[in-house]
Amino acid sequence: MVRLISVALFAFAVFATQAFAQQIELSVDRNELARGETLTLTIRVYDQRQGMQLDLTPLTQDFDVLGTRTSSQIRSINGVTESWTDYVITLFPEKEGELTIPALSILNQTTDPISINVVNAGPRSNQGGDDLYLEIEVNKDSVYVQEQLLFTVRLFYTINGIRNPVFTELEMEDTVTQLIGSPNQYERLIDGERFGVYEKRYVIFPQRSGPLQIPDILFRGEVTDGSSNFVFRNMNTRRVTAFIEGITIEVKERPASLSRGEGWLPVTGLALEETWSGDLGALKVGDSVVRTLILRAEGLDGAVLPPFSPENVQGLNLYPDPADISRTFVDGSIVGTRIETSTYVALEAGVIEVPALDIAWWDVNSDSARTTSLPATRFEVATVEGVLPSEQAIASTQEIQALLEPEPQVDQAMIDAQAEAEFIAIDGGLVRWTQWLLIAFVLLLIAIMGKRRFGAASQQLFADWR
Repeated sequence: MVRLISVALFAFAVFATQAFAQQIELSVDRNELARGETLTLTIRVYDQRQGMQLDLTPLTQDFDVLGTRTSSQIRSINGVTESWTDYVITLFPEKEGELTIPALSILNQTTDPISINVVNAGPRSNQGGDDLYLEIEVNKDSVYVQEQLLFTVRLFYTINGIRNPVFTELEMEDTVTQLIGSPNQYERLIDGERFGVYEKRYVIFPQRSGPLQIPDILFRGEVTDGSSNFVFRNMNTRRVTAFIEGITIEVKERPASLSRGEGWLPVTGLALEETWSGDLGALKVGDSVVRTLILRAEGLDGAVLPPFSPENVQGLNLYPDPADISRTFVDGSIVGTRIETSTYVALEAGVIEVPALDIAWWDVNSDSARTTSLPATRFEVATVEGVLPSEQAIASTQEIQALLEPEPQVDQAMIDAQAEAEFIAIDGGLVRWTQWLLIAFVLLLIAIMGKRRFGAASQQLFADWR
């Protein structure tokens, strides 16, 4: 009897487990798709009586989770009622080949994995649809190391509007990438049809030679369909995606004709300017003048431009200011600027020559080495009447240094200690003077008392004698 009950309980447990296992179903809308397409995974939970938290972390190994939504239904057939909740998950495969939707743990159960085959849709494939698609553009198919590469991604759409646009981030090793300004939005007429355009522009500086892989670009966002909810006064939206494959750019090494110690500035243009704050022909010994040098490079950030001002000039003292470094974007291209300002002080009379400046750079348009130069500057420094040139030079140098050097800091602690020492010294002298005064007073008091006693004794002796 006991054995029969045990068998019955085991059979019931197996049946209950199987029945419970049938409460969860997983399905996909297709098992094969092209690169750039999305996949819909549906998790159906029957007779769900309370909310459920799904852990989708295992999916992120090979897929990008674009969004989730839920729907609940109840159905009655021949008096039998059943209900279920669908969890609909939109997935984007991150690579080609055989991928697997891994086993998921749901309501203390483990689901079976599902195999997915992602095939190549062809070079420069563009997935999204006729009313929504992506376009990418580069200004060159190959660049030198550290040369700027202009990259543009455009989203074309015929729908009413784009909300919450998100694009794949350009994260590439051994590169410096900057977004140029803010995204642009405009309209373009294509084959008689008006498209809205959402455009983002980047400048990329490769730091290593070899192939540079710009990643695939995925767009995710929401679009409005033109209708609205009258009750809540908001536009109806739906989630959309678009995808385009990335491209490979060849990054060339710096030309072998350049020596290692020679500077490397791969730009489309480079300009060097100078200005002087005063009339160089009117300078005398001790006078100062400010020289400003401006180096402007088309195609490089100002932060990578090297220092170029002379460190010393015969007959002058140089006092440089910190360099002013900046960058701007002109017609979609970066323009870097480095401004160096120095104060020149005349030390001696005679002809002074500020040497010429030569800056070597590589013209990426003509693929050749070039040099931008400033000629040497010559001017004559006069003496001041009645003052020897050497004395005037020494005095002027000391004055300039006094102006440029910071004021000496007063050590308040040292001053307080010195004042305390002086007070102690004064106080000690006062104590010694008071002690001597007290001793003199005591001696005087003793003398007075002795005199009185001596007088009294004398009078008594005189009385007895009489």
